[in-house]
Amino acid sequence: MINISLLGAGYWGEKVAAELRNIKEVDKIEIIDIKNGKDIKDIQYDNVIIATPALDHYEQSINLLKQRKNLYVEKPLASTEQECLEIKKVIKNQILMVGHIFLYNDRLKKIKEIIESGKIGKIKYIESNRLNWGRFQKKISTLLSLAPHDVSIINYLLGHHEFKNINYKGVKISQYPQNDLDTFQFKCCDVNIKLNLSWWYPEKIRTMVIIGDDGMISWNEEKKTIKVITGIWQNNWMNYNTKNEILEIQSNPLKNELEEFVRCIVNKTKPLSDIDVAISIAKNLDLLHKSFS
Repeated sequence: MINISLLGAGYWGEKVAAELRNIKEVDKIEIIDIKNGKDIKDIQYDNVIIATPALDHYEQSINLLKQRKNLYVEKPLASTEQECLEIKKVIKNQILMVGHIFLYNDRLKKIKEIIESGKIGKIKYIESNRLNWGRFQKKISTLLSLAPHDVSIINYLLGHHEFKNINYKGVKISQYPQNDLDTFQFKCCDVNIKLNLSWWYPEKIRTMVIIGDDGMISWNEEKKTIKVITGIWQNNWMNYNTKNEILEIQSNPLKNELEEFVRCIVNKTKPLSDIDVAISIAKNLDLLHKSFS
């Protein structure tokens, strides 16, 4: 049994706390939040989850790692690759795990399995739509708030390769400095990729389309479904009577990654989303950022 300190109990922190209570290896949970009159100095336990605003992660991670705490940090670990590299220097023999939640999503794992089976052929194009009405951010862009999900998914599916030929378009609607709708187009491993990101959109959309030369995958995370389309060619002609398979896969990614954190502490093993994965994701986020800075 282990004890965990949860730093930050806002929108996401409350979800984390609820899932922690369902993990049998977790004994005590202390909530550290400014609305309860507590801050980082009040942490008592050796295992800490950071669920504070993104811009606070870097300093808090450095602080707690120097205290030899095991850390789980919600994404992003930091604002830049350089900050992630500086965090890595502070790690000794403790666990550092970053909450790239889609790496613990069974639907994504199934998609990778389908791709690796050759069922849709060679991947040619990926398009992701991460759109919503809120949660509106005033201090950070959609790139730091939303894009880490997409970058982690692309790295997982295609490997940790550098993004190239980046083009950016943004639309500003609010009075705040950042754009509210952002579109990035680029290449990774000769695959053309498009990201549509916004918190200024009339409905919540979480979809990804993966097009191969022999088939396609349509992933709707809100509906928790994966549609696999095959038989797209018939005698060198496009076949409109394709074979469509709908997969409904149940998964609780947040619980999966929290269980991984606990397991890594108990067994002293490296998490799937470790510091090197976080650095790789931050590197590509930096490249995307340079396209509009």
